[in-house]
Amino acid sequence: MNHTICAFDKMTELMIFEIEIPQQNHPKLKEIMGWTEPEDEIFGYDLSSRQIQLLEELLGQRIYDRRYVFQLSSYA
Repeated sequence: MNHTICAFDKMTELMIFEIEIPQQNHPKLKEIMGWTEPEDEIFGYDLSSRQIQLLEELLGQRIYDRRYVFQLSSYA
């Protein structure tokens, strides 16, 4: 399963950017998201400010912008 962080403009609801989370970060992603069941990772999730902060640390890049809503998406 692959995962991406998607940023959507709060005003237009258009996707502004998408960042793929490298597969080697999957164990830490599970911890950040609080997933306990295998099927947890197949859904989309709204990201909290704390989760965004932890994902920034995991990826080593700043992504937060108050103009956007952030979601985690998955695909096979």
